[in-house]
Amino acid sequence: MRTFPRKRCKWKGILKFEDTHRPCVVEDIGVGGCRVAVNTKDLELKSRIVIEIESQKLRFHGEIRWTKNEEAGVEFLYMD
Repeated sequence: MRTFPRKRCKWKGILKFEDTHRPCVVEDIGVGGCRVAVNTKDLELKSRIVIEIESQKLRFHGEIRWTKNEEAGVEFLYMD
């Protein structure tokens, strides 16, 4: 069960992980996190990432909570 409800969206963005930048699509988003479609190669649980969504003027800092196929769940830590 989620603490916060999620809203569906299709926001294109960039997921930054270590020295790599990967295109991603934020599929749904809520107060506490989001689900992204992204190349999950090398993304491990608890990896620290940044997601930038230029169209929404948003940048989230978070941790990977799960990966499955080409999707990942992100828990937000903070945004700037």
